[in-house]
Amino acid sequence: DTILLDVKYGEGAFMHTIEDATKLAEAMISIGNSLGRNTMAMITDMNQPLGNTIGNAIEIREAIETLKGHGPADFTELCMQAAEIMLIQGKVAKDKDEARVMLDEAVSSGRAFEVFKEMVKAQGGDVSYIENTELFEKPSAIIELTSKKTGYIQALEAKKLGIVSMKLGGGRMTKEEDIDHAVGLVLNKKIGDHVDIGEKLLTVYARDDLSLELIDEIYQSYTIVDEFVEKPILIEEFMK
Repeated sequence: DTILLDVKYGEGAFMHTIEDATKLAEAMISIGNSLGRNTMAMITDMNQPLGNTIGNAIEIREAIETLKGHGPADFTELCMQAAEIMLIQGKVAKDKDEARVMLDEAVSSGRAFEVFKEMVKAQGGDVSYIENTELFEKPSAIIELTSKKTGYIQALEAKKLGIVSMKLGGGRMTKEEDIDHAVGLVLNKKIGDHVDIGEKLLTVYARDDLSLELIDEIYQSYTIVDEFVEKPILIEEFMK
């Protein structure tokens, strides 16, 4: 009966500007409401990757940790605020405060994780991997890249890092290509974080040593400045 859309904007999104994302959200809300569905949208920032991982198995691990209450702050908050709205839309909670209490209980009690396992099982998935993520295939090489300067992360280009992950084997250029579920990127620093020269910036899960070209692409994805940088606002607005 209800639909909540997460319409993203930014360098790593389909809509690059907040204005275009808002127009898309308005059109989709209109379509949903015209079909008798209570439709809302949240406009969210995708100028940097959401959470700390880019890849397949490592993103599943991150989702599991989030369901257990140990996920990255930005990813956790996006999930929680979206779930608050859905509980209100579905008339399960009367307001955000009541919804947050229900959500916190679902996570802390382990119920959220148990429901996720049931979803995996219902779709024919092997729940043993969800219960023990060490079963996922491991990369052949784990490579840490460190910062070349001291300062604050001003920009972190989601699209460039997504392309790097694809080149590692974590995505497809064509539909015929295989996906390597073990490879990917783990972000140790994000926009607004301070980093010292020589401090770990990013961890690469790969099959082989990285080419100089790929290392250069990763470093080009970061902009580090001397001035203090505020952490970005993740959720710009809710629309209905």
